[in-house]
Amino acid sequence: MNITRREWALAAACWAEVARAQTNQSNLFAWFNPADAAEIKAIACQIIPDDNTPGADAADVILFIDRSLAGFDQDKQDLYQHGLAETEAKRAELFPGSTSIASLPDSQKITLLKAIEKTDFFQQVRLHTILGFFGQPMGSKFLGVQHQMHFEPPFGYYDAEAPK
Repeated sequence: MNITRREWALAAACWAEVARAQTNQSNLFAWFNPADAAEIKAIACQIIPDDNTPGADAADVILFIDRSLAGFDQDKQDLYQHGLAETEAKRAELFPGSTSIASLPDSQKITLLKAIEKTDFFQQVRLHTILGFFGQPMGSKFLGVQHQMHFEPPFGYYDAEAPK
């Protein structure tokens, strides 16, 4: 998967909108309805799970995905609508009697995601999850990036004085 600088820049801009949304809890989602948000969140939480480290849930990736679809990625709304409907149909086929992706046990969620992992829908949810997680402060800390106003040289390993 190749993520362009433009996608990273748009993701960073989207986080400002997410921060504003978190202060207004009365209207948390701009594009998703609560049921669809729960389903997409269940998928994102399998892509970057909360285990020994924070994951998609702790990073509120669902809010990033929602604001992306309401903003710079509006052209992906149809992909999400149709892809989620197809994923729900696949869930019903694989697990008769189940009511939602979010209600499945983790092992069944993984089975479902393996069944759809080659679809454009899954690839887009995966991209949004990665951008949403690593494009915000928690993801930067997870990667070990320290944001500072000034960096002291040398910035990395430096061997100019080493004997040749």
